[in-house]
Amino acid sequence: MTKEEIISVLADLYKITGFRVSLHGADYSEIAAYPTEKRRFCRMVHRDAEEYEKCISCDKAACKRALNDKSTYIYTCRYGFTEAVSPLYNFGTLTGFLMMGQIIETDEDGKPVAEEIKNIPSIGENMLALAKETPRVSAEMVRSYVKIMTICAQYLTLSNAIPSSKQTVAEMAKKYIFDNYRSKITISDICEQIGCSKSTLITGFKREFGTTVNSYITDVRLGEAVNMLMSGDRHIGEIASETGFSDQSYFSKVFSAKYGIPPSEFANDKIKE
Repeated sequence: MTKEEIISVLADLYKITGFRVSLHGADYSEIAAYPTEKRRFCRMVHRDAEEYEKCISCDKAACKRALNDKSTYIYTCRYGFTEAVSPLYNFGTLTGFLMMGQIIETDEDGKPVAEEIKNIPSIGENMLALAKETPRVSAEMVRSYVKIMTICAQYLTLSNAIPSSKQTVAEMAKKYIFDNYRSKITISDICEQIGCSKSTLITGFKREFGTTVNSYITDVRLGEAVNMLMSGDRHIGEIASETGFSDQSYFSKVFSAKYGIPPSEFANDKIKE
């Protein structure tokens, strides 16, 4: 699907709902949107670097919630506007997000569902007046529009609107492990970072590298530990800590199982050599 085709889909969704609709990559960066510009209120807010960062943090938190739920998530932004986000996948791998928002949700009497338009920054403009320009949509219609958005998200997913990275899930996991082996790593951590399910990661990793994820984590840690032991200038406990093992005792146990001798003996042998 070309960018022009993507924008055409977003434009159709906008015509139906009145929501600004945007397509984002897995790193949250905006790829395409309709309309191109955000509401005047948002444009003014984003001139302030601190307020902009708060907006981005709010959106990222919503994306993570949608990712955890694996479904469209409706939320109220920090200024009281209603927005929604739906994750996009390609063969089980997260490729991006479809976002829709910048409207005020109202109840049956036409009053804003949020208690008030809140957190309005004072940045030299009548921000409250700009906020009140935002379209108002009934709660019932918001739910209907979000259903349409979810269908569009599924369509964009099936149309491969955002091709997945050339790296496979296993390759991305491998890189994440090598970059983070010094810290505690769980399969859940890896899945959250690269955007895939546990079954996809476990199956893909075993198929591609012939080993389990946990075995690979241990091998990376032991390999780095060997390099440190050969230098002869590190205490065993320090090496255990710096290579991600929970304690020296466990490190020695795992090392001995892998190499047949304790790390202290391995270090002494290398010094003698």
